[in-house]
Amino acid sequence: MSTDILVSTDWHEQLIAAHAPELSRSVLRTPLFYEGRPLYQCPPRLPNLLLNLARISGYNAILTPERTSTALKKVLGKQCPKLIHILHGAGDREKGYEDRIRLFDLVFVAGQKDYDAFLSYGLATAETCHVIGYCKFDVLPPGPPRFFEDNRPVVLYNPHFDADLSSWMSFGPSLLEAFAKMPDFNFIVAPHLRLRGKGRRLFDKLSQLSQAPNLRFDGGSIHSLNMDYTRTAEIYVGDVSSQVYEFLQTPKPCVFLNAHDAHWRDSPFYRHWTFGEVANSAEEALRLICSAKAEHPGFLAQQVAGFAAAINAGPVSASARVAALIRDFLGRA
Repeated sequence: MSTDILVSTDWHEQLIAAHAPELSRSVLRTPLFYEGRPLYQCPPRLPNLLLNLARISGYNAILTPERTSTALKKVLGKQCPKLIHILHGAGDREKGYEDRIRLFDLVFVAGQKDYDAFLSYGLATAETCHVIGYCKFDVLPPGPPRFFEDNRPVVLYNPHFDADLSSWMSFGPSLLEAFAKMPDFNFIVAPHLRLRGKGRRLFDKLSQLSQAPNLRFDGGSIHSLNMDYTRTAEIYVGDVSSQVYEFLQTPKPCVFLNAHDAHWRDSPFYRHWTFGEVANSAEEALRLICSAKAEHPGFLAQQVAGFAAAINAGPVSASARVAALIRDFLGRA
């Protein structure tokens, strides 16, 4: 069974070369290809798919972490390869459970939480959905680098890109101004990689204006992808990003930001907000950051149980599980 890896940026090529150099010969560039651009910039997905139809239609199956590829079902009809989806995170936000999941022939989820949800919502069946764990854990670097020269506690502020859910536009400016005046902490400000539009422009502006030595800004580097920040930080501050589950690979204090008056209690889409205190203003968030370590024991059991439900640890690596399931599926297809 041969495999091609279709990539749309030179960042993808670099990641493959770093983690699986033996696969470099399998890498093929898509028709729309970005080179020398920031990590957070990628070519538009749908045009890239349409320009690549001749090649795509020749495959038996496509494994992808995104969902735009489901358009191939309509375009190619019976000529469409089998579509296999592997979730790129283990988060809770509502959009993670969208109807396009039904269009995949095989779906891989990180843990029992999403397996149960997909079956409950009718997005997949016990035959098409499989729990495999978290592939990113298979390729973690030995240890995160040091981002600050001193040993002060590191706080990661990780706002989401979705303007309807994110704390960035409402709380971000006030938080950053206050962070610069809190010398007892170091802060990493690393929004979701897909931050766009007004949010991206605000980030660029604020990161250029601030010169505080205890602030590190990252608009989208490899550190935001390989868990360097989530493993370095001692306190997580965020809203709905699935990175909170990566952070909780080791249970640690969390503070969540409710910038949209969300009715989050008892909502499965805010399950992670039970892992720490929830702030309804920037001012309250600052107080909760200062008390987060002291309050953490009260949330420890919930964090451990929540992580176990979201990400299955299993004795076999997630990557090996995926490979075996795909071989079995294609053997029966």
